[in-house]
Amino acid sequence: MSEFKIRLPTRWGDMDSFGHVSNVVYLRFLEDCRAQWMESVPSRWQEGETGPVVANININFRRPMYWPENIEVTLKPLSPGRSSIKLEHEIRSIPKDGGNATVYADASCTLVWIDKKKGEPVPLPGCIRELG
Repeated sequence: MSEFKIRLPTRWGDMDSFGHVSNVVYLRFLEDCRAQWMESVPSRWQEGETGPVVANININFRRPMYWPENIEVTLKPLSPGRSSIKLEHEIRSIPKDGGNATVYADASCTLVWIDKKKGEPVPLPGCIRELG
């Protein structure tokens, strides 16, 4: 699958006491991208007894981000396993006037598919496996 992208504005309330976008907000940016990507998957996986949970997130903060900024958050699915899939992310500026994007962070996330009642891993749905 090709890279999935969303665009988001930073908000005044995203800043921390140091005047830059708080590290915890980066997790929200990744969550927004992941949720929109999951909704874009052409299937009915959302209606079943199984679904994804985040097992791991690793973020490399590359440089501080300051308000105001419009960003692009990307997601690329990789490496499907039996019950998990790894997602690769990047958070970057939207270049102005043909300039280069500033990479604020890159990240990886592992989703594990579970039985919602038992909380145990189950095989990935075919529609998700095919994306990796």
